Amino acid sequence: MLEIIIRSIKDFFDKKILFTSLIPIVIAALFWGVVFFIFHTQIKHFILYIVGHIPFIGSKSLVADTIEAVGGIFIYYELLIMTSVMMVGIIADKVVDRVNNKYYQLEKRGFGTFIGSMSVSIKQNALFFILFVIFIPAMFIPGVNILVNIILWMILIKKPTFYDSIAMIASKDEYSNLLNSNKTKTFLITLLGAALFLVPFFGVFVYILQLLMFANYNLLRLSDMRRKK
Repeated sequence: MLEIIIRSIKDFFDKKILFTSLIPIVIAALFWGVVFFIFHTQIKHFILYIVGHIPFIGSKSLVADTIEAVGGIFIYYELLIMTSVMMVGIIADKVVDRVNNKYYQLEKRGFGTFIGSMSVSIKQNALFFILFVIFIPAMFIPGVNILVNIILWMILIKKPTFYDSIAMIASKDEYSNLLNSNKTKTFLITLLGAALFLVPFFGVFVYILQLLMFANYNLLRLSDMRRKK
């Protein structure tokens, strides 16, 4: 497990991987930056409306103003991550190919497709967005917001990252075997990635690190699986 994490961190700074990874992040950051600039007033009123329903705070107080300022940044950050996760699926195969060529040199027997990747990502993003909207009030409660965020991010990243990390190389049967084995390690890698999203600024890069961890984890297991046959 530790070896996978260390290798993935090193891979993150691989020039080809780092440059490729920056593209969806920059596009997402610019897109939401423009949206927030244009709809700043509406977003402010929306946040104050939510804050107004939090007990003992109300919408007209110094605390409410502070939450409104921080809340805008927080919502921008959440949307940036959500969009980045969906867009990274576009370049995931290039990242995984780079990892495979560097360490494993596995033959491609993948059943995965770009449409399949986007389908998994869109479904998880839709679920994440619905739950995010439902739990927005909880996002402003210290302590509770951390737990809610970790759970939501685990829902957001687990299935898309797992799919993107191996579906283009593993056959459907191999993918099914990998998905249904060592679930504890899969859970721990997902939990680690979700927790890292809490780190300010660095969070926008976490999906790439998560993809690299799953790629190293699954490619290593796939290599062992094929060797034993």
